[in-house]
Amino acid sequence: MHRVTRYMVNQIATVTLFATVVLCLAVLLVQSVRLVDLIVNRGVGLSQFGYMASLMIPRFVALVMPIALFGATLFTYNRMINDSELVVLRSAGLSTSGLARPALIVALGASAVCFAMTLYLMPAAAKELRYHLEETRSQWGAALLQEGKFTNIGDSATMFVRERTPGGDLLGILYHSQPPDQDPFTVIAERGAVVETSQGPRIVVLNGTRQSFSDGRMHLVRFDRSTIDLGGASNAPENYWDQPEERFLSRLLNPGTTDPNDVYYRDKLIAEGHGRLVLPLLPLTYAAIALVFMLRASFSRRGNLAGILTAVGLMTAVLVAHLSLLNAAGRNPSLLPALWANALIPLALSVTLLLKPRRHKRRPPPRDDGPADAAGQPAE
Repeated sequence: MHRVTRYMVNQIATVTLFATVVLCLAVLLVQSVRLVDLIVNRGVGLSQFGYMASLMIPRFVALVMPIALFGATLFTYNRMINDSELVVLRSAGLSTSGLARPALIVALGASAVCFAMTLYLMPAAAKELRYHLEETRSQWGAALLQEGKFTNIGDSATMFVRERTPGGDLLGILYHSQPPDQDPFTVIAERGAVVETSQGPRIVVLNGTRQSFSDGRMHLVRFDRSTIDLGGASNAPENYWDQPEERFLSRLLNPGTTDPNDVYYRDKLIAEGHGRLVLPLLPLTYAAIALVFMLRASFSRRGNLAGILTAVGLMTAVLVAHLSLLNAAGRNPSLLPALWANALIPLALSVTLLLKPRRHKRRPPPRDDGPADAAGQPAE
C-alpha cells in the first residue's frame, strides 16, 4: 500500500502546486497594477519592479495554498471515484483512514509551508517591500523623475529632465540654483543619474557645462563628470512604525508599551499574531472537509455533485468566518477563541468521521420457500 500512498500523494501535490502557482500569478497580476506607477512616473526599471512584485508572493502563497489544496483534494478523489480506483482500493482492504492518509500528508506539508510564510517570509518580505516603496517614492526621487517639467527643489533650485530611460539614466538635464550665500549657477548636462549617499541625494552628471555670473562676467566651465548636491538629508526610510504585516510573531503577541502606536493598535497587533498561527491550520481543515464528502459518501454512478457542492459551501463558510473573525478580533479580543474554534472544530469533526468505521448494509438472505413449479409458484 506504500506505492498507492505515494501515487496519491504525487497526484494531490502536483495539482496543489499547479493551482497555487496559477492563483498566485493571477492575484499578483492584479495587485501589481498599483506598482505600474513606479515604471510610468518614477522610472523604475523592470528588474527592480519584478523584485518588488516578487516580495508580495509570500502573502499570496499563504492565502491561496489552502484553497488550492482543497480543490486538488476534491479533484483527485473525484477522479479516482469516477475511474473506480477507490472501489478497487477498498476491495483490496484499504480503510477510509488509509485512503485519507495521502491527502493529510500533503496537507501537513502545506501547513509547514504556510507556517514558514506567516512566521518569517511574510513579515520579512513586507518590510523589504515597504522600504523600496518609500525609497522610490521619496521626495527627491519623485521630483527628479518628472519628465519634461520644471520642478522646484527647495527654495533656491529648479530642475528639468527631458527624458528618463528604463535603466534609470536622466537625459537632457538642466539644474539652476541660486543659493542665498553664493553666486547663482546653472548646470546643463547630456545625461546623469540620481544616487543616494549617507549625506543625502546626489546627481552624477556627465558631459556638461557649469555657468555662473559674478563680478559682471559670465564664467563657463566644461566638465566630463561632476556632482550636484541637492541638499537635505537622505530620504531613505530609517525610522517608522512597523505595520502589523511587517512584524514577526513575537512583536505581534507582545506589542510593548513604549510606542504610543503600539498601545493604540495593541488589539489589532495581537489579533494579527493569532491569525498568523491559525492560517497554517486551514490546509488541514480544508483537506479534511473535502475527504469527508469524498470518502464517506456512498458510491453512485451518477456522481457526487451534491457532496462536492456541499464541501465547497462549507469550505467557503470557514474561509469567510476566518476573515471576518480576524477583522473583528482586532476590535474585540474576546473573539480570538472563536477564531481558533473556526479552524479546529471542523478539523476535529472531519477527522472523527474519517476514523469512524464504515457501516456496510447487509443484504437479507434469500427466503427458502421450497421447490417452485414451472410457473414460479412454490409447490404445495
